[in-house]
Amino acid sequence: MPVSESTTLFIVGDRFADFAEQAPARSVSRFVADLRAGVFRDETKERRLVLAEGQGLTSYDWDLIRDELEFQGLSERTVIHRSTRGPLGGHTDTHKRREENVLIAGLTRLTETLFQASLRLHNDQEFQLDHQAGHVQGMVVLEAARQMYLAVCERHFAPNDAGHRYAYVFDTLEAGFRNFLFPLETLIEAEVLHTDRSDPEMLVFDIQISFRQAGLQAALIRMKGTAFHRALMAKRESRGAQRALRHALRQLPAELAEPDRLAWGE
Repeated sequence: MPVSESTTLFIVGDRFADFAEQAPARSVSRFVADLRAGVFRDETKERRLVLAEGQGLTSYDWDLIRDELEFQGLSERTVIHRSTRGPLGGHTDTHKRREENVLIAGLTRLTETLFQASLRLHNDQEFQLDHQAGHVQGMVVLEAARQMYLAVCERHFAPNDAGHRYAYVFDTLEAGFRNFLFPLETLIEAEVLHTDRSDPEMLVFDIQISFRQAGLQAALIRMKGTAFHRALMAKRESRGAQRALRHALRQLPAELAEPDRLAWGE
């Protein structure tokens, strides 16, 4: 069927409703409401309806859409194009415990030092719960870069035997934002610029991560950091916490500070 006889809409999660005001896009709720209002029933029956997946949709959302299409008698002339982003990064890769907060999918190694993945935005991702705009906010991009950095290190460079688990600390972070990023398909590329794994207790990584959408670079982020063996990290954190507590104690009024009654664990 010729393209001229098709109506194509990008469907996105409800948190991207501001973006969805831009035609040809709809949030899930807006699209279902349009279906129930008969917006698409008035079109000629020969016209195909194409629904392309943006960001923020779940299988539950697609079930809702399919059920409503069936009820409205539109299933046979509707084509749904689902994203092929690939499997989500896991807990070990991203250091995230909740599936909705994982931002990368389909991590692939292209060369010895170049890696590729897709951005994946859940409607209830933690940084989107209390801040919305017509584009993807910068903090989400930074978190996706952090997850890409961790996933590349954990999956392809850090020792994966039972005796080696790492905690990652960033030494420097440089970020440049060049174009708005929208809740559509986005390519993430990570290039490992330098790595030093001579000491298995402390691994050093320098990684540059770019975000590309619609043929344009949206952001370029460079992260330099150290992966500490977890036992070593725990000792460093403990020393730092005790130092911070001692300082905080000195800031309290004299009648409240009784250091002889505090157990510092040293």
